[in-house]
Amino acid sequence: MRVASATVLTLLCASFAAGCGGDTDPPPESMSGPTVQPADITAQAERLIGPKMPEGSTLECPDPLSAQVDATTTCSWAMPDGTSIGMTVTVTEITDGKASLNFANDDQVTPSPSS
Repeated sequence: MRVASATVLTLLCASFAAGCGGDTDPPPESMSGPTVQPADITAQAERLIGPKMPEGSTLECPDPLSAQVDATTTCSWAMPDGTSIGMTVTVTEITDGKASLNFANDDQVTPSPSS
């Protein structure tokens, strides 16, 4: 299963652009300017990339993303076999108060802690 997951994930390492970005929200106290909330990032990534991930994979995006071009945050896909893969989310543009996001999975799978 690990080889299958790694193979599938290798195919997903290309970037995925989200044409309809999330609305920007007022920033949390630790950030200045508008932000894209973790739930919005997760929803877009799951809609665009989720169907291509192994069944049972889950995504965690713990941090808000500053709604500024080139701002980044990191999310993590947890695979059913215990492995995981990071995903970098980058703001590519802001249009009419909406952030367009680019999703790029890491090149390598992180082994499960028990491996």
